[in-house]
Amino acid sequence: MKRLLKKQFIFSLMITALSINLAAESFRVSKVHIASINQDTNFETTVKLGINDGLGIELPADQTFIEGLELKMDIPESVAYWMDSVACSVYANVNPNPKTSQIDYSGTRVYVSTLPGKLSWVLQIPIKKENSIKSNKYTTKVDSVVQPKNNFIFIRLQPVMKGVPEETSNAIIPITIKPILTNKGMLDLSLTSADKNTQNCSVFIDDNIADISSSGKVMLDTGIHNISIISEAYRNEVRTVRIDQAKITKLTVEMKSIEPTLLITAPEGTKILLDDQPCTEIGSEFQISEGDHKIKFSIGDYEIYRTITAIKGKTYKANFSLDLDISEE
Repeated sequence: MKRLLKKQFIFSLMITALSINLAAESFRVSKVHIASINQDTNFETTVKLGINDGLGIELPADQTFIEGLELKMDIPESVAYWMDSVACSVYANVNPNPKTSQIDYSGTRVYVSTLPGKLSWVLQIPIKKENSIKSNKYTTKVDSVVQPKNNFIFIRLQPVMKGVPEETSNAIIPITIKPILTNKGMLDLSLTSADKNTQNCSVFIDDNIADISSSGKVMLDTGIHNISIISEAYRNEVRTVRIDQAKITKLTVEMKSIEPTLLITAPEGTKILLDDQPCTEIGSEFQISEGDHKIKFSIGDYEIYRTITAIKGKTYKANFSLDLDISEE
């Protein structure tokens, strides 16, 4: 009983010292492991740490979709039995950048907790103020937002109880790391036009005006979205896009002039006059002016005339065909 009380007393003193040491501090670890992560939805990696080891987690330069990190620790029985014998600390502002050849560091400890007396523990570390990470009975959330320095966050294991058996001191703890991704994706919208001037276009997403930055990118909830582009200089365009989690969906919309257009199709050898002038633009849309236009098709001795009244924002199709009808009685 006295031995247990003594351990609890030593443990209490050490945890108190750890909890109040939130200023920058210098420390040494036995070994440093480096784990690099990315924004892939299926990404995870596992490293194995000793009781006095450090872990440098390197995030990608682009952290658009990453809200935080999840660390799942598989705790050996020898450590779980000696509950609260090992502490896990999270550091920010670590100097120098973590590397396997370096064991001496300085940094600000933003979180510390002893490993619980169970075989598995999940620690979640937010890296952005706006995040959807919540604690529950299966996970522990770090209360502070840990902003990576030079894309690194540092994790440290250390013994905090004396008198533990050698099996506990020499234990290896596997840690599986994966990014916590926002449940959003990004729309990368690009507007093009023949005159290369689409600045006066208004973009609506699901009937709400969208604040599209100069880059044309906007974060959206996952799922289906309706995109409308409105302009006095171009025809209105409507598209439907699907946004996937932590993915960039590219959408290019060609803005068409509000001037009316005409599409002519005809058999080979047909002579075509548009407003009494030869027309060679066959099979593709081209602009025409507002008002009345006369189209003449002729093939051999056969001729046919048609007149159209063109209005802004409309496309007209003129199809000349010769038909042969064979029937059986």
